[in-house]
Order: sequence, then C-alpha cells, then structure tokens
Amino acid sequence: MQFVYPSTRPLDVRAQERFVLSAELLMENAAMALQQAIYQYPPARVLVVCGSGDNGGDGYALARRLQGSAYEVCCYAHKPPKSALCQVQFDRALRAGVLLLEDIEPCGIVMDCLYGSGFKGELRAPDQALIARLNALEGVKIACDVPSGLDSQGRISTLAFKADKTISMGALKAALFSDMAKDFVGEIVVEDLGVGRGLYEEPSDLLMLEEQDLILPVRSKHHVHKGYFGHVCVGVGAHSGAGLLCALAALRFGAGLVSVLGDLELARLKPLELMYARDVPPQANAFALGMGMGEVLPPYAQAMLEQGACVLDADMFYTPTLKEILEQYHQLVLTPHPKEFVGLLRAVGFEVELPQVLQSRLEYLHAFSQAYPHIVVLLKGANSYIAHHGQIYINPLGAPSLAKAGSGDVLAGMVASLLAQGYSPLDAALNASLAHALIGRAHVHSYALTPLDLIAHLGNMEV
Repeated sequence: MQFVYPSTRPLDVRAQERFVLSAELLMENAAMALQQAIYQYPPARVLVVCGSGDNGGDGYALARRLQGSAYEVCCYAHKPPKSALCQVQFDRALRAGVLLLEDIEPCGIVMDCLYGSGFKGELRAPDQALIARLNALEGVKIACDVPSGLDSQGRISTLAFKADKTISMGALKAALFSDMAKDFVGEIVVEDLGVGRGLYEEPSDLLMLEEQDLILPVRSKHHVHKGYFGHVCVGVGAHSGAGLLCALAALRFGAGLVSVLGDLELARLKPLELMYARDVPPQANAFALGMGMGEVLPPYAQAMLEQGACVLDADMFYTPTLKEILEQYHQLVLTPHPKEFVGLLRAVGFEVELPQVLQSRLEYLHAFSQAYPHIVVLLKGANSYIAHHGQIYINPLGAPSLAKAGSGDVLAGMVASLLAQGYSPLDAALNASLAHALIGRAHVHSYALTPLDLIAHLGNMEV
C-alpha cells in the first residue's frame, strides 16, 4: 500500500522547514525528476509546454537541464511567467539558449507543465484549444505532477491533457485516482524532491492498494472438511440470475458450501454444485443479500443479518428500512455502484443527486464513513474505493473489461466467500476487490469477459 494525499502542499512546507530546503531547490529537484523520466526514452525532440506558475517553472528548469544533451529541447510559453520562481527559471532557460517557439511543433516527447496540481475552475477557450492540439500530437506525452485540466478533486470540466505517464512529485495525489482521471493520467510514477518518501510523507487516511497486497485463501491444512471453509447463504430474488452468479462466485472463491435461499423453483433451477435451502441454514456464517431482490425485504433477511456477516448489494440500497439496518448491525459490507450509493446516502439523510456523487465520490464516501465508521463500503467504479472507520483504500487496478452486467454480483459473492473463510469485513472487501480487478486487468481490453468467465478465472489466480 502507498499513502495518498488530497494535497501535498503541507508536505512541501514540512520538508522545507524540517530539512532547510528552499522552494527553489525543490523545483530544481522536480526538474531533475522530469529529466530522468525523459531519459527513459530514446533521444528525441522534446517540447516543454509551460504555464505561468510554478509548474511552468518546473518546465523551464527541465528545458535548461536538457539543453546541450542528446535531446533537442524547445519550450512553448503559453503565458508569460507570473510566479517569482517561474520568472527565475524562465530567465535561466533563456541564458542557457533554450529555443522558445511561437507555436507548438511536432516532436517526439511532449512535457505538460501548464498547470499541474494548482488548477482550479474551468479551462479558458485558449487553454482548451492548446490542450486539444497537444493531445493530437504524435509522440510520448508526460504530465508534470497532474495532467493540465484535472483539478485537485480529480474533476475535468471540459478536457485534460492525455498523458502516457504522470510524474507525481513527492507523493501520490488523490486527484489522480478519480474515475474521470483514469483516461488521462496514464502510468503514475512518484519521484522525490530531494527527500526520500519515508521522510517526506506522513500517515494518511487515504491509501492506494497494490497487486502485492492481495492475500488469497490458502488451504494449508489437510485434516479438514467442507465446513472448515465456511458456509455462504445467498438470498436469491425474483430475478434469480444475479443471486446465482453471486453464489457460484462464492463457491469458486473458496467457500466450503454455498446455499441459495428463495422461491421453491430455485431447487430446480440452481446449478448442481449449489445447495437449496428453505430457511436460513443454522450453520451458515456469511450471507449475501439484495441481488434481484426488489425493494421489499424478504422474510429471511433479518435472520441473515442476525446470524453472521452480510454483504448488502443492489436493491438493498433502496429498501425503506436500510437506515435502521445500518444502525443495528455491524458486520456489514456494502457494495454499491455510484447510483446505488446515491440511494444509500439518501437513506441516511444526505440530500444528493447522482451528478454530485460522480463529481465528488471521495468526499461523500468519507462523510458516510465518518457517520458509520463500523461499516465497510466498497464503492465500485473505474477506481474502486473501500472505506472503513474514516480510512479509504483506493483500488486503481480495475479495467474496462469488467464493465458488464453481472460483474458486481460476482464481486459480492467473492466478498461473502472470504467472510465465510474467516476474513474480517475490511479484509474481505480489500482482497475480493483486488482479485476481481486483477482478473479484469489480465483481460484489460476484452469486450467478451462475462461473469461466468470471471468466476472461472478465480481458480487460476496464484496464491
């Protein structure tokens, strides 16, 4: 895991004070980091596009460092220098003989130093026109700190620089992990500012999950039976496909036994490997509820909630008694997508619409987690967020191949399976989310990854 920050400005100030580093020296170190990023590519013509603030200053310092190297460097000043450091670096670049262009030209590498993390509001028409032209250029595109057009909340009002790589200075920034940012940041790389990350960073309530954080179930003991690995019970509603996918995923992901509970017709429709239950099985220790349910709670819902840890999904977020459930039961993992998250927020008193949530998912999730710290929420999206006790874990590993009906039902079953096998609600959500995302990532551009394919691949993951 890595720490993520809404803003790294406090970390910059802390580093300056603690290690007696001037802002100018931090800028020189940023330019050095950009230079090293350039050196990972074969020598080519480098176009550095500079704004008027400190991000532009980073660009002019980079250009000076590249001048006279194997890389032919040129700058385009979109605006005259405005900040004091930008002016200093502009003058130094001129003294070094850096070529200033009157317009952008074709190149092998484009370095975006227009706005960085300081951008607010909306791009003016000239900015939009420039960024559109930069995006249309051939060659490698690198963003300094944050792609221009992306604000500190990760929002994009019109368009943004579409980077192949983003060099995040000092530490990871939350803006880089919004759903809207996913198509613009490319590969995210952290570079230091002359202070190692262990000294520069402080603990944060935001964390980014990595592939190596995944802990899969391991069957290390031999003297065991199916009950040793837990019993999942899935409530299957009138639209039975969703519940059955959830149940199959739970079984495939390691649960020793999975029962489905619903209409008697399920006994005939269910796959052979699933058990049918007329009532909540007394030995079941994890549950999943809400898939295809409708807005009326089934009669067995309360028994499920009282007996063990429960995954709530889909229609559960529109049930009238949801607030009471959240206040009464603690062993809950909620797995909404954004529209369902709106239903969840409204149920507990937030007056919110879907566009607001899409613009500020992180803020609303943090507010919910502060109000209900005992509940785990896995908010699905291009980047999934998992919240518990005010901490939010970001899973950036998801892929567009997962954008298909039924993928979320599989995820709910995976969470329930880990709950049955003894994982805590938080660990079940984290590890199911990672495993689910990594399967999608292995088929990142596929249009054909079905829920049944997802379930099948659960058996191919390396422990």
